[in-house]
Amino acid sequence: MDSIGATTKASQLVSPKVTKTKAAPTGSSTLPNATFGCEHVQSLFKANKALAKETYETAIQTLADPRRIKPQTYKSSSSENDTIVVSIKPTYLCLQCPSIMSADGRDKHHEARKHAFTVESRHGCLYCQFCRDFVYDPEFEKIRAQRGTKRKADDSNGIEDQRLVATHAAFVPCRATGLRGLYNMGQTCFMSVILQTIIHNPLVRNFYLSEGHSSRDCDDEYCISCAMDEIFQEFYSAEKTEGYGAVSMLLASWMAEQALVGYQQQDAHEYMQFLFNSLHQKNGGTLSEDCSCIIHKTFYGQLQSTVRCDKCKNITTALDPVMDLSLDIRDVKKRKLEPGASKAEKAEIKIDLKECLDSFTQKEKLPATDYTCQKCGGSQPATKQLSIKRLPPVVPVHLKRFEHSKANATKLETRVAFPLQLNLHPYTTRAKDANNKKSFANGFVPKASPELVYELSAVIVHKGNIDTGHYISYSREGQDWFLFDDNKAVAASEADVLEANAYLLFYMAREL
Repeated sequence: MDSIGATTKASQLVSPKVTKTKAAPTGSSTLPNATFGCEHVQSLFKANKALAKETYETAIQTLADPRRIKPQTYKSSSSENDTIVVSIKPTYLCLQCPSIMSADGRDKHHEARKHAFTVESRHGCLYCQFCRDFVYDPEFEKIRAQRGTKRKADDSNGIEDQRLVATHAAFVPCRATGLRGLYNMGQTCFMSVILQTIIHNPLVRNFYLSEGHSSRDCDDEYCISCAMDEIFQEFYSAEKTEGYGAVSMLLASWMAEQALVGYQQQDAHEYMQFLFNSLHQKNGGTLSEDCSCIIHKTFYGQLQSTVRCDKCKNITTALDPVMDLSLDIRDVKKRKLEPGASKAEKAEIKIDLKECLDSFTQKEKLPATDYTCQKCGGSQPATKQLSIKRLPPVVPVHLKRFEHSKANATKLETRVAFPLQLNLHPYTTRAKDANNKKSFANGFVPKASPELVYELSAVIVHKGNIDTGHYISYSREGQDWFLFDDNKAVAASEADVLEANAYLLFYMAREL
């Protein structure tokens, strides 16, 4: 998109003043029943409609030109000489000045220049910084349909597409971002915190808001997926700030699982597993590994168990499906304690998430009584190691704080430090295989380790003792953090999040 020539007149377009009035349909639109996707586009037109359309049309003409090869390039602001960078990702053309930038540069450009509208280089879609999303506008779409594709806007397919957009296009307030609490209906905080993490998960949210499961088309009276759809519609289609009573979800949960009936406190991790399994079943889930339901697409991963016979060196592997990583805290803490440590010293011991992951994927010695080698026969000592074979887009991490025995149940209060960004590559099967080759093969030189960076998206905290405690959660919406405590939803800082004594952590892939 480096060749898109926005005129210098584009700098005359200033950032539009944000208004909260509903946008009226545009008379010149080919979609008379559609309204603006956000009120900011209308404000842009009020600033200088002719120039905005002219700049957009220039961008679309360049994208539609079949004679030109358009690599995704932009000027790197991190280098001293403003070198041209070629990117495999789309770039963005500012509609208010001649700048072309990456997605990160787009956000920084808005902070510095207050220019809120950019055009994506591959398809010509319009991005609004105020909404932090791609938005639809009938007049821009008309330009894109006429010049951005091979077909004309008045052919049969184009008309059908326009009718589809017109049917589903409606004004959505930009503040309708799901920032609402959930009323406690009697020890239901365990359900609320899991629902909040789902509500603010962009992959699941996009599925439901695009009618991936429509309650209108479902005949199941107590369908959990219908209840989930109802919540998304309530949270994202209306500008409300009061709490919401998830009555349909509670009733559907009771009907699906007898153990949940009543008003006793439940375990949030167990409820998460129940909810994932129920949504999987209600959204056409199958038993195959390549299940295409939204839950599998978002959370499904695989662990590989590798066992190596210490006598004959025979290696056997097994794969296990997982929806979360359950990490031990107690054993990690024990290894850090010095012999003879006092009670106060034991209480002060702190561990971090990487130590838990290291422990989870470290080699473990198996006694001969626990392993029978299929190659050399008989019981033999062996070495076992777990690794992550398949990483999902979202990784829930469960920290084992609760221990149950016949006599009693206890909670481990040890604080576990966790990062905002987590590189999961060292714990993958590929990384472990490379390390094993380095150990057993002379002269093996591994390539530089890539990074599989995941960013923290939600944290669930359990406060109090195991029987009468209370759950709260933190979720990220865009770049901002919010605390959800029953029907209360308030802004939170990164420091507040990182100080939390986490029970469940949710990490989302930075890039898919």
